[in-house]
Amino acid sequence: MDQSLNDTLLSLTHRMLVSIHEGDLETYSSMCVPQLTCFETDVAPFRIDGIDFHLDLMRSTRENNGFAGLVRFDLLTPSANVYGESAVVTYTRLMTYSIDKKPLFRAFNESRVFVRFDGEWKMVHFHRSQAAV
Repeated sequence: MDQSLNDTLLSLTHRMLVSIHEGDLETYSSMCVPQLTCFETDVAPFRIDGIDFHLDLMRSTRENNGFAGLVRFDLLTPSANVYGESAVVTYTRLMTYSIDKKPLFRAFNESRVFVRFDGEWKMVHFHRSQAAV
């Protein structure tokens, strides 16, 4: 795959994750389709349909300081694969928190599916499950 396309998809994914951590609903909304679907095992045991659920969750997280102590996050072994106008980005997201001045790590295996509409990539589906640290 073209390195610049790979870099674009990984940068897009990174920007999306920053918007989630910052509670930036506008940026997140602009990067997703309204019919977004996901499997998020630590949130619900079934498929979640529509972006509104995620926006409400992000709003609540922001209002309740849900990412308090988050020092950084890293994408481990990121990979982007393009299939025509679709792309799948996979990685392990390692989140580092500082709790009582001690590091705490949480890791998630994530897959994000993007489709290019009129030259613009939008996320249509993602899957996130907790990984062992």
